[in-house]
Amino acid sequence: MALLEVKNLDKYFGGIHATDNVSFEINKNEIVGLIGPNGAGKSTIMHLLIGLYKPTGGIIKFNGEEIQHLSIHKRIKKGIAVMFQHSRPLSRQTVLENIELSLLEDKFQFFYKKGIKEQAIQIAKKLGLELVYNKRPSELAFGIIRRMELAKALALNPKLLLLDEPFAGLSHLEVEEFSKLIRSLTKENFSIIIVDHNVKAVKDLVDKIIAIHAGKIISTGTPEEVISNKEVKRVFLGEQTKIENSNQKQTDLNAKILLEVNITSLSYNKAQALRNVDLIVKEGQFVSVVGLNGAGKTSLFKAIFSFVNYEGDIKWQGKSIKHLKTAEIVNLGISFVPETRELFKFMSTEENLNLALQKVEKNEAKKRIEEVYSIFPRLAERKKQLASTLSGGEQQMLTIARALVQKPKMIVLDEPTLGLAPIVLEDISKVLDYMHTQMNLTILLGEQNLHFALRHSEKVYLLEHGNLICDCTMEEFKERIGEKYLA
Repeated sequence: MALLEVKNLDKYFGGIHATDNVSFEINKNEIVGLIGPNGAGKSTIMHLLIGLYKPTGGIIKFNGEEIQHLSIHKRIKKGIAVMFQHSRPLSRQTVLENIELSLLEDKFQFFYKKGIKEQAIQIAKKLGLELVYNKRPSELAFGIIRRMELAKALALNPKLLLLDEPFAGLSHLEVEEFSKLIRSLTKENFSIIIVDHNVKAVKDLVDKIIAIHAGKIISTGTPEEVISNKEVKRVFLGEQTKIENSNQKQTDLNAKILLEVNITSLSYNKAQALRNVDLIVKEGQFVSVVGLNGAGKTSLFKAIFSFVNYEGDIKWQGKSIKHLKTAEIVNLGISFVPETRELFKFMSTEENLNLALQKVEKNEAKKRIEEVYSIFPRLAERKKQLASTLSGGEQQMLTIARALVQKPKMIVLDEPTLGLAPIVLEDISKVLDYMHTQMNLTILLGEQNLHFALRHSEKVYLLEHGNLICDCTMEEFKERIGEKYLA
């Protein structure tokens, strides 16, 4: 009998089908990886398993017993524990005290049972924490905090351990060490489910992979079987089977530098998101930053627009913009199309466009809106519709149009293909071609859809776990990286 059985699991959020008839099994002492692009439904499945969400339909069996109706607390008592992506240690307690608190059987128990400290010490030793027993989280490196979070999950004595992004923020060496640690835990007679965007680390660690896309399972099998699956490659890399470039425009090698990025470090608390990232964008160039989700693309763009602090410098036309506010950077001529779109859903299409034109004279604003309507005729047809009623593709068009009405010198797009159907991708692709070749816009694109990005690019930067591992032309990228990108 399987330890965990999931049958026909469904979850709706309004009209969104987040998990669609999902079924799988986890055996005892098995390590299973759950992979998929951003928005695939991985986190929803994890939340359904631990009890943060209640399913719309379907069955979850644990040790032969249906648990979909049970609370989180009862599921933990049954033997399901989770290590969340974002660490939440008790900052005033030591490492050992954090582990001891997880060993308490009841959240209202204010006294220690005999042997609690000894148990905590044994767990800490198992995870290599014996030298930091008495230190507080603020004194620890991020990798050590992750070990402590794993120790807290182990203190719950699980039969099934759910690991949510365990490798996020870790260096290559730390990922290797953490992987060895996870592999050693299967000797403890429990199973593990891992969700992580580091596909290579997952592939090297697990016994089985379940690939998810648009809420559905698209492949299940050994790591080799799943990674080589055509549908999995299509989902991660894009629709085409060959890397082709439709960009006929080549920027002059002597063109002036618009944007120069020299980031030595960018961290969120103690998790390092970027390390030694140097990037140049010349006037009129189409540059793509590619990498799997979690590679650091969004962090890079947030740094450019001063949404986050970083070490190093970023220059625009030779002058540092590090200490400028976001609005001041936009006024220099850089527009941003964020991954999350950030539309005002209960305002109309045209009202969303007008918000970007508040400081522009009325007749000029009207002229600019008519110009973007000529590029996006579907938006013109829907100018009175609420943004919330637009399709995903139309919302993405509106986000790009909002950036264009600002008349930028450069436009930065973060994952514009996310969640869009192939026919819509073709529309977005044509718009990017038009922006680059006819409007002479400089474009910086962040994409995990490799084929979409390379279709347009003159220059490619490849990010992997916050590190820049390729700075090359389109042809160089095909020779050096190409189809090896996923694996």
